[in-house]
Amino acid sequence: MSFDRSDSFLSGGNLFYRLQKRRRRGPFRAAPGRVGGEAGQALVEFALMLVPLLLVILGIIKFGILFGEYVTLTNATGYGARTLAVSRGNGTGPPTACQAATTALDNAATTLSTSQITVSITFPSPDTSTCSALQPGDSGEVQATYPCNLQILFFNFWPNCELSSQTTVRIE
Repeated sequence: MSFDRSDSFLSGGNLFYRLQKRRRRGPFRAAPGRVGGEAGQALVEFALMLVPLLLVILGIIKFGILFGEYVTLTNATGYGARTLAVSRGNGTGPPTACQAATTALDNAATTLSTSQITVSITFPSPDTSTCSALQPGDSGEVQATYPCNLQILFFNFWPNCELSSQTTVRIE
């Protein structure tokens, strides 16, 4: 094989032609009339992945808020149950132990809408039936429910979501 200077890559006249030919080689050739056939590929992939990515990020944020509401409701139920345990009265004057427990629960749930909290106070002991007839050693149960919202973007993943917490105490 002989080497001629005119066949050299750096020879003057055909340098542009050879660069164009070399640029078009390879597995990914540009379509005729278009420069850079993959130029918008990243943008299209990002646009396709944007909605699922937003759903995941907003879902994490929404579940964080929901978990915070659950912790607040659980703590408020504990405060209400503790108030029920220590404020048994003789039933002659207001507030009764159940009213005091409900007020303590509402005061402890500072970040929740107290009008949406449903409080239920029950007494599993067979002898006790009302808040005014509590005796030391009886047990009382404070239950609270709160509606939650799991709507992320335009999807409501759990329409009838409800947080609930329950605490059982021994009356002192």
